[in-house]
Amino acid sequence: MELISSNKKLVNTLSRLIEDYTEIQFAVAWATSGNSVFELLQTHYGRISRAVIGTHFYQTHPDVLDAFHGLKEVRFVLQPSGVFHPKIFLFRNRDFWEALIGSANLTNGALGKNSETMLLVGGAIGEPNNLEHKMGRLIEEYWGDAKTIKKSEAKAYRQIWEQKRAMLDRLNGQYGSNRASRSPTESPVMSMAWRDYFKAVKADPYHGFENRCDILAIVRKAFAENDSFAEMDLAMRKTIAGLPNDEEDRWGWFGSMQGAGYYHQAVNNNNEHISRALDHIPRRGTVTRSQYESYIAEFIKAFPNGKHGVAIASRLIALKRPDQFICLDGKNQKALCDDFSIKQSGMNYERYWDEIIGRIMDTPWWNSERPKNKIEGAVWDGRAAMLDAIFYEE
Repeated sequence: MELISSNKKLVNTLSRLIEDYTEIQFAVAWATSGNSVFELLQTHYGRISRAVIGTHFYQTHPDVLDAFHGLKEVRFVLQPSGVFHPKIFLFRNRDFWEALIGSANLTNGALGKNSETMLLVGGAIGEPNNLEHKMGRLIEEYWGDAKTIKKSEAKAYRQIWEQKRAMLDRLNGQYGSNRASRSPTESPVMSMAWRDYFKAVKADPYHGFENRCDILAIVRKAFAENDSFAEMDLAMRKTIAGLPNDEEDRWGWFGSMQGAGYYHQAVNNNNEHISRALDHIPRRGTVTRSQYESYIAEFIKAFPNGKHGVAIASRLIALKRPDQFICLDGKNQKALCDDFSIKQSGMNYERYWDEIIGRIMDTPWWNSERPKNKIEGAVWDGRAAMLDAIFYEE
């Protein structure tokens, strides 16, 4: 009997057992591909006499279903009553058996970085009241509630898994390709309730939050009264774009774009691609990633010389939809990235959506109901853009 708590020791033990024994049985809640133990199981799949793999919460990778679909020795639990959650690995030959039982699934996390504990036991085959016999009967019971997967079912599972993947990544603290170094609950701003967030916005030391609400209301009215950005007068277009003009002295609030020369020229010339890009962003309802990507694809057409970027692109959508977007610029990026625990360098359009907007849309304050109080309601209507009031640094 041996207690195993090291990931390396667990991998080495499982690898030894797979190679040493002629019969393999196991039941796990989840499994993933891309690790040495799974690859070894595929190499020796002929030794598997009975395997049961759960799929609850779509934590099992679809590659696993692809690898084992059609094999009568491997069954899957697709719709369990409750959560299918065992972790048992049983190995036999003619004379001896060994088993691992504990907390580890057949996943990259369990075999890599997770904190897991497994008990290794073993003995001779055929001993009275043998633990090996009891574990075998238990796996057999799980087997009865599972089914062999058809190729069509594996394909359908993958399609649903793809839809759920972004949500699963966020639940694991991963937004896009960047895995957060801290849990979302450890972020001071991400974890705020609405009451705390409203207080933080009100404490803006540089701009009055009521004036911020006022400029957003002016822009909201302009979008409501005009069919497109192109139909607005030059002063309003510059106000929305974050450029100096003679009619609105708060043009630089929520991100000054004064230094972006080619952008300034495009707004002055009423470049059609900027207006068409903003048309992809609806005035109401949650903006989808697809709509955002359409906006970006059209927006960059206004800059054949390549003089575009996240700052100017996010300024425009933050003013049209301040409830969902923030202008990410040099005055707020450092503090925001520090709080969100993401890298400042290499920020691009994909990362802006995945790592910033994705996080914003998961916060308690963003998902709160619109307050009935008039002033709080005005802040709520621009709650994403209002992050600038918290993160702005002179």
